[in-house]
Amino acid sequence: MLYILPVCCFLITINTGTILSIIKFENVSYSYLQNDKPALQNVTLSVMEGEFLAVMGENTAGKTTFCKLINGLIPHFTGGFLAGAVLVDNQDVAGMSVPELACTVGMVLDDPDAQLFTSSVRHEAAFGPENLCLPVCEIKQRTKHALFSVGLDGFEDRLPSTLSGGEKQRLSIAAALAMKSKILVLDEPLRRLDPQGALEVMAVLKDLQIKHKLTIVMAEHSSAMMAKFADRVCVLKNGRITALDNAKTIFVSRSLPEENGIQPLNDEGNSAFFSYGEKNEQAGSKSFSVSSVPSVLDIVNFSFSYQNNVNIENINLKIAENDFAAIMGRNGCGKTTLFKNITGLLRPLAGDIFIRGKNTKELSISDISKEIGYVMQNPDSQLFTNSVYKEVSFALKNMRLSKREIKQRVEDALETVGLYKRETFLDTLPRQNHGDDEISIMDVFPHALNKADRTKLVIACVLAMGTKIILFDEVDAGDYQDNLNIMNAAKALHKKGYTIIFVTHNEYLANNFASRIIKMDRNGIIGDAYL
Repeated sequence: MLYILPVCCFLITINTGTILSIIKFENVSYSYLQNDKPALQNVTLSVMEGEFLAVMGENTAGKTTFCKLINGLIPHFTGGFLAGAVLVDNQDVAGMSVPELACTVGMVLDDPDAQLFTSSVRHEAAFGPENLCLPVCEIKQRTKHALFSVGLDGFEDRLPSTLSGGEKQRLSIAAALAMKSKILVLDEPLRRLDPQGALEVMAVLKDLQIKHKLTIVMAEHSSAMMAKFADRVCVLKNGRITALDNAKTIFVSRSLPEENGIQPLNDEGNSAFFSYGEKNEQAGSKSFSVSSVPSVLDIVNFSFSYQNNVNIENINLKIAENDFAAIMGRNGCGKTTLFKNITGLLRPLAGDIFIRGKNTKELSISDISKEIGYVMQNPDSQLFTNSVYKEVSFALKNMRLSKREIKQRVEDALETVGLYKRETFLDTLPRQNHGDDEISIMDVFPHALNKADRTKLVIACVLAMGTKIILFDEVDAGDYQDNLNIMNAAKALHKKGYTIIFVTHNEYLANNFASRIIKMDRNGIIGDAYL
């Protein structure tokens, strides 16, 4: 493992009656192995005990690196080159192990699937306290309180793998809360949460901060949440601090957030989003009838049930040709389950799904994939080859098309999503991916692309198949500009005649891109309106 230890120690003077810094970055720079561009450069700041610091900026700004330095995942697990000192509770992180730091620092990653590995929700929340060898009664009390705090009481016996993306994120937060650490570090914990769920989780964190002097460091993209709950905001760009001030000062202007890939505060929230649980067929917009236009997708009396009795029922929905529809609803209401049934990955318990008049019960997954393309929440789950060309052409080769047609389809699909003739993508790649030689986007390893481009690559794979209906399942890439890039790609497809259906919790994206907003819960469609 390669890392440079700090040359000198940093001394903290303790004065009675003053608030002490519990986290300190002293001229910290860090570079990952085989990457010339530093992830962090000359970062110096202090986080006070009991403070809530938000870390914001565009993708690749250095937010995740900043977070992982606090709990020791960097440099102990990643290697790389570290200069300067990171002090946590007066201890140098470089001289401590990750297990030692875990008693002081709780960590919630941006991908909950990377943190969940036990057989039940209860065991997941109890795992940390059990490893501290606490008394059984203390473990039970901590587990119960943590699950209740994030709204997962009653889910104790569920398999984590059966939870929705938002519920998984809540569980990973509960597991961290159960440790009762002095410091809680969260890397984009709100990305998969619905607005109400995000508010509930943030309220719990704020309450713990106030009552127990919990120090919170959160990498996050939601300007509204950080303006409401954070004490200070640290804005990173290209690994450097470009702004560090109280939240009110950071968000008072539009230019500072926009210049750093952050959604301006006044762009968040919109009346087009109906209140959860309230029946509203118009949502303040004009009423409509889809029966008067050709439908490409008909869902009739749809119901589905998992083995653990999580039921979705009474879903009736028509999607018209060339619709651009946003589907919104609480975490766990069945949005992803509905998409998986439409694409044949799951099959309805009751009811029917018709694609251009054909019942999916009579179609194979392969047949459905020729009609409907599915872009999942995590693009990495759909990328598995070692080059962009192989990724987009994989399914086409299985269709036994000629090499010439395959090449043309691949080029057309990549051009449509804006990847074919990118001139700047090499700047974001580790040097082992290109060296000094000229390289085509076709040769790039898919996972070396940033998340927004990986999502675009999945879209290209779908387009190459010739499908005209595309489902986007919460493809929120994180930062403001990348979200706009993905949605602009979807908008361009819509203008070409494609039917677009996307699941989102982002009110701004729904209101500014969709022409129709559909609100659902487990018991049916409770709101549906064209804008």
